[in-house]
Amino acid sequence: MYSVILTELGISVFKDEKLEKVFPFKDSVRDYISVKKKESRLIDLVDYLRSLQRGVTTSDESLLILLKKNSIDAQIMEESQLEKIQATKPQIIVDSGFAQNLADALTKLREFAMGLSSSKVTEVSESPDLHIIQAINSLDEIDKISNALSSRLREWYGLHFPELDNIIDSINGYAQIVLAGKRESLTKKVYEDAGFPDSKAEMISLIASKSRGGDISDVNLAIVQSIAKQILDFHDLRKKLEDHVESEMQTIAPNITVILGAAVGARILGRAGSLKKLASMPASTIQIIGAEKALFRSLKTGAQPPKHGLLFQHAMVHAAPRWQRGKIARAIAAKAAIAARVDVYGEGINKTLLEKLNIRVDEIGKKYENPTEKETSRPESFRRDEGGDSRRREGGFRREGGDSRGGSRNI
Repeated sequence: MYSVILTELGISVFKDEKLEKVFPFKDSVRDYISVKKKESRLIDLVDYLRSLQRGVTTSDESLLILLKKNSIDAQIMEESQLEKIQATKPQIIVDSGFAQNLADALTKLREFAMGLSSSKVTEVSESPDLHIIQAINSLDEIDKISNALSSRLREWYGLHFPELDNIIDSINGYAQIVLAGKRESLTKKVYEDAGFPDSKAEMISLIASKSRGGDISDVNLAIVQSIAKQILDFHDLRKKLEDHVESEMQTIAPNITVILGAAVGARILGRAGSLKKLASMPASTIQIIGAEKALFRSLKTGAQPPKHGLLFQHAMVHAAPRWQRGKIARAIAAKAAIAARVDVYGEGINKTLLEKLNIRVDEIGKKYENPTEKETSRPESFRRDEGGDSRRREGGFRREGGDSRGGSRNI
């Protein structure tokens, strides 16, 4: 019986434990990975085995699949044979001529292991879904920094023009006005360039002439204008990141994008770690991603567990009545779990996923149009019992911080 043994340095063919033929790898790491991924063609090996016109046994599942694809009668070895091969691997390498002696075999195996680890690191680093995770995390960091700078800008420039803060909500418009200089130099054209209509521009001009704010030095104004410029630069960078995340999600995870949207899908993908990890998660885990603190608190205290995490940002969940959100989040998570697996192991967009989700959400809206008695009952307030400080609470789960919302804005 012929035995085909896959080693880290090449493939050996034995007949009754006697070496018949060897097929060394030119690039051990690359060729070995190619066999493991079932991408290698193995032309020389296949031609040789066909000339034998006999069945063979092999030591590797991937190699078995490759041989069967080429119409070679092959089967996997018995467990005892596999254990023996694994225990005597260095000696097999020496017998096959891939190494001069056992010491040389061990050295080459060590070099192979280091090369394989390096290739794995390179492969992971090149994964496009990891770049999406970095982009969405950068987007959230930009939001935090921009919000902090916006507050500082309004407070600082507000010492000079305090009335402006109550009139303008848009931080970009506010920053453009700050870049124009002191309130005495502000004109109607400045307001129009900032995107304000004529009516509002006239109102701001009138208020500027009657402002009670103090004067601001040229040095302080220059610093404030630098902050305003940074905010506008962050706005442009954020727009580029938005477009990048949208484009990459459509390419890498189209089904996730259809079910969750690019922003929510990317944030959940970031919490999961990678698309493959997300595809291996059950729907119940996807549902509470972003609400881990609330989940562990409920397990510890016995309180009601969270019904949604980052999925609260999904339009269907956010716009739904409070008593429907948990059920809708569960339906979305179930479809998201399937969508992730289709993106990893399938091809193209599965159009039925979104259709079935919409049908399920409509069913929830009709079936639970009104809240139940339990959901409408108000939770009891904390009470201090006599002789102690024990507290008891009944009713729904209270969200804290951002455990159930994920703490991030939509793109």
